[in-house]
Amino acid sequence: MTIECRVLGAHEDEAYCAFLNRLGGDSPSVLAYHYPFYRDMLVGVGIGEPMYLAAFRDGEMAGVLPGFLRTGNDGTVYCSLPFFGPNAGVLCAGGPKAGETHRALFDAVKTILHERGDVLSAAFYTPFLNDDYSCYDAAFPEALVVEKFTHYLDTDRFSIPGHIAYDIRKAQRLGVTVSTGVTPERIEEFYTLYAMNCVDYGIPQKPRETVDFLACEREHVRCYFAHHEDRMIAGLMVLDSPRTTSYYMPCALHSARTFQAPTLLIGRAIQDSREAGRNYWNWESSPGPESGVALFKRKWGGEMGAYRVYVVPFAAPSFFQGLGREKIAAEFPHYFVYPFDRL
Repeated sequence: MTIECRVLGAHEDEAYCAFLNRLGGDSPSVLAYHYPFYRDMLVGVGIGEPMYLAAFRDGEMAGVLPGFLRTGNDGTVYCSLPFFGPNAGVLCAGGPKAGETHRALFDAVKTILHERGDVLSAAFYTPFLNDDYSCYDAAFPEALVVEKFTHYLDTDRFSIPGHIAYDIRKAQRLGVTVSTGVTPERIEEFYTLYAMNCVDYGIPQKPRETVDFLACEREHVRCYFAHHEDRMIAGLMVLDSPRTTSYYMPCALHSARTFQAPTLLIGRAIQDSREAGRNYWNWESSPGPESGVALFKRKWGGEMGAYRVYVVPFAAPSFFQGLGREKIAAEFPHYFVYPFDRL
């Protein structure tokens, strides 16, 4: 059997989605981020240029490696995928042929990047709930490896903790209502809350166009809005794949925190995911294990999972040190270019 790797074109989206759906029926590592709608959103908001590689074994799609390129004044960087978290890497079925599929895709992307001649670095996030790093270690012995963590819920085993159930009942008792219908007015309020939260807590802010684009996607995106006395006090956007729901964009009015509206929305979204047959709730990564965000996820019974970022530098360390943190962040927003703690 032979493996052929090539860049996928948008005209192949139907076959690509069929592959993700088949694989996603067994693997929680397939996330909504890997589907064409999310790629198109990233393109639409100017994140970069897509380069999605697929491996074909005797004509059948056997694995994929979603990725993006961004070119700045100083060169080009590659990331699988932008926006941080265990959200990409090689997606393929396990078994004896998995290693061969990984090698073929990694060899193909390295060849393409070397041939460009302007690449500064390449970053590969390992997939969600896949802590077998052997293929990455073998492919990138020169990589700078960054250890990361995430939280998740196995919804088949999950039951709402007593203190969470109490907060949900409190929100309902105080008259907080939940709606899921998307309107321009609700999206405006939602993004206003989200932007305020980003400023208040120092969170990197996603562009407004991100929300506008995703709110129109019906197959993979769900929106929840919490109101009290006709005022939106919290919102939540989640993204679905066959087995996994990703906690994508929460927001809440700080002055209304006693109403427990975010807790009410999360409880409803988890319930809907479980009823739809999804087995995992992807909490995403957190700033640190003792951060308020991580503690909040643990309050829900969130289990900790590990992932890695493999950063392959194409330039010398002195080059990245010369650029510095601020220039890297400004020139390549939402990309993992080089570990800042090694500058």
